[in-house]
Amino acid sequence: MNLTTLVTVAACAFLAVSAGAAVNVKDYGAKGDGSADDSVAIQKALDYAGENIGGVVQLEAGKYRIDKPLNVPEGVTLAGVWEAPHHAQLSKGTVFNVYAGKDDENGPPCIMLNPSSAVKGITFFYPEQRIPGTLPYPWTIQGQGMHGSVIDCTFVNPYKAIDFGQYKNELHYIRNCFGCPLKIGVHIDKCTDIGRIENVHFNPHYWARAGSENIPKWDDLIKYIGENLVAFQFKRTDWEYVHNTFVFGAKTGYHFTADKDGSVNGNFLGIGADWCGRAILVDHCQPPGLLITNGEFVGNNKTDIFMEIADTHNGVVQLGNCSFWGPASQIAKIDGKGTVSFSQCTFLNQGGHPDLYTIDALSGDINISNCRFWMERKDIRLGKNVTTAVISGNRFKVNKEITNESEGDVQEGLNVVAK
Repeated sequence: MNLTTLVTVAACAFLAVSAGAAVNVKDYGAKGDGSADDSVAIQKALDYAGENIGGVVQLEAGKYRIDKPLNVPEGVTLAGVWEAPHHAQLSKGTVFNVYAGKDDENGPPCIMLNPSSAVKGITFFYPEQRIPGTLPYPWTIQGQGMHGSVIDCTFVNPYKAIDFGQYKNELHYIRNCFGCPLKIGVHIDKCTDIGRIENVHFNPHYWARAGSENIPKWDDLIKYIGENLVAFQFKRTDWEYVHNTFVFGAKTGYHFTADKDGSVNGNFLGIGADWCGRAILVDHCQPPGLLITNGEFVGNNKTDIFMEIADTHNGVVQLGNCSFWGPASQIAKIDGKGTVSFSQCTFLNQGGHPDLYTIDALSGDINISNCRFWMERKDIRLGKNVTTAVISGNRFKVNKEITNESEGDVQEGLNVVAK
């Protein structure tokens, strides 16, 4: 092999390695020291990747100050080093100290995702956020187009964390994300094809245990998110798949509603809302319905209703093998013209107001089967505007208290009482 051939082979090998290698933001001037603004350097690295090879823009361990919003081009992943977010997130790993967007809730997000782009392995922290004295910020991450992904990220104290809803999108993917959002955790809208959310957990511990300065008092933090946080909000989305998600202490755990683009249907498996004002709030959903399976829902000591179906609802809500418990008076208040069913659910509402029914159905079509009413209190009321109801195969503790005021077709049978 002659010298020319050797040089050619070496050059090709170099190009092959370069084409597969990550772009390092340090090569573009990023410091990662927590003091210098690294947003311009990171954007240069992102732009280079977008204009050339695509692939990964790599962030080493360090603290990166972000004073300006970032845009991740199509086909590019902005990747830190975290693969297992945890409470001690500000001392190690890849941390973004976010200053961009302060006092401008409707401004550009800290990170905008484009089609087939992703953010992975980054902890987001807002050093100037306070309780009391909470500051509005825009979304931490926002996506548009097809196949935007947010993976392995921690959101310590964002005002609003993740948005796939302001812009049209499909097949978004949110996985292994944790944090303590203050106003909205995840917002989904304008999705016309199967978004996916997996293993997303919101808990005030992620700020309370962050080890940073100016951590709010626990009682102040709990009070704030209990009065303000909507953890998961769904508007127009066609067959959203949601698996293993959880929130503690929110005003609303899961809010299903609508806007001009429509409402939601989807498959919700293994979801939880603990110590929330409303674990589930349904204003609207599509006729194919909400399939909620293996859920656990806990009301707090100020909760009056665990699950509320509003009078605007005319879709289908089906709950199977779910557990409701905690110091709240009423499991469900059901209104509207839709269909609501409970199958193999357990009800342990332990709050006051014994005159309130565990399930109070004002209207619509109701199906309650093979459930356990495991408190000694009033169980089911069917209001006069309930059009149809089937109540069968349930177990009641001590007494079976069912009040039927319905003028529709009601079928009841095979219910038993455990003395």
